[in-house]
Amino acid sequence: MLVLCVVFMGEATRNISAQAAGSKVLVTAENQSLSQSDIDQVIAFYEWAFAAKFTSKQRSEYQSIKLNEYRKDPAGTRKSIDNLISNYTKVRAKNEEEQSQVRQAFNKEYIGQLRNLPDDAEAKLLLSVYNSAHTGETASNNADDSSGSVGDISSIVGKWVWTRTGSSTYSTGGAYMGSNGSRFTYQFQPNGTAEFTGIMNVMNGGCNQQIFQSRKGKVRLSGSTMTINWSPGTFTRDFSCDRANNYKKTLAAENETYQVKFKTDLGQKQLCLRGKDETCYSPTK
Repeated sequence: MLVLCVVFMGEATRNISAQAAGSKVLVTAENQSLSQSDIDQVIAFYEWAFAAKFTSKQRSEYQSIKLNEYRKDPAGTRKSIDNLISNYTKVRAKNEEEQSQVRQAFNKEYIGQLRNLPDDAEAKLLLSVYNSAHTGETASNNADDSSGSVGDISSIVGKWVWTRTGSSTYSTGGAYMGSNGSRFTYQFQPNGTAEFTGIMNVMNGGCNQQIFQSRKGKVRLSGSTMTINWSPGTFTRDFSCDRANNYKKTLAAENETYQVKFKTDLGQKQLCLRGKDETCYSPTK
């Protein structure tokens, strides 16, 4: 059995096989069972960790691998799956920045382990899933690699986010008042529609200013050139110390063009958009 060492999340604290109650039982051995829900949750973990999707064929193949493993070692396989699902539940409860750190640490360690098991069926399958989303990654897992090709619109479908957090402000009595931070998100759909949201929070003394932008449009991808035809959007300003001058306005329709590439940073695939400057976005849900 391929050993999964989720060292970054600590040991599981409870058995969660009961989560599979009501799900289709796939195999039973030694008074223990493996359900469809178990397999689906394990696959969901790897899709989260690798920022990649299993194809229908890969899902079917992976399920067969785990069923065979379970028949050989029911107790060991059950424990391994329960630990993985428990740890996955814990990490998904973290904020996105913490999840990104966990994902990077996991991939940096785990992908190397998989590459050292060339004859293991599960390792080969998981590597194929990982490589499908990280075509620019070299065998040495160079964190600065930027040779990933883009392809058609399907290659960027999903939700991509860039975040930055800053200092926090507290009152003289020690009460939390707010933090500086920004979050920009692009979401691309298979039908070619795009949505952008941006939010900035700025603390200045005891004043809190929040700026929010939202717009939708149509995206075209030709090679490494992406053009977005934005429809009119919205822009709002909310300043706690100047309420009278807060406003919401409509942004004019416009076209934007970016040069697009994929980059792998510590095992995580990123979508990089270059206009005047380059910003790289991480996959999210």
